[in-house]
Amino acid sequence: MTDDRLNSSKPNADIVADDSNEIKRGGYGWLSLVVAGLFALFFAYDVWEAVDNLISLPRFYEASGLDPAGLPWWLVWIGVIVPVAVFVAAFIIGRRRNVGEKAVIFFVGLAVSSGLGLGVIALESIIRPTLLLLGA
Repeated sequence: MTDDRLNSSKPNADIVADDSNEIKRGGYGWLSLVVAGLFALFFAYDVWEAVDNLISLPRFYEASGLDPAGLPWWLVWIGVIVPVAVFVAAFIIGRRRNVGEKAVIFFVGLAVSSGLGLGVIALESIIRPTLLLLGA
């Protein structure tokens, strides 16, 4: 019975060991890829929000009586690019690290991406009244 319990818990140890072997080679084991994939979903949500801003902001400007040509396109595109760039950076920085460290790196990257996304929205809300005053 004792041997059966040891054998039943061994697959978990094998998973971590396989992942550790990939770390030594500078790669991602399948456990690390699962963690990266889960965080990729959160980053994808940030990208989805930014693409929604890219699509709906011109309509909002038209509804507000502003010319969509005055839209700060550079700012909207930054909102789309930042989550992708931060995820790629976290993926590269996470090489040669264990699964827990990779998860922390992805979490910090997600916080940075979300913070920058909110900053982009805040900056647009500062620019919009200026455009209203200038009548652009």
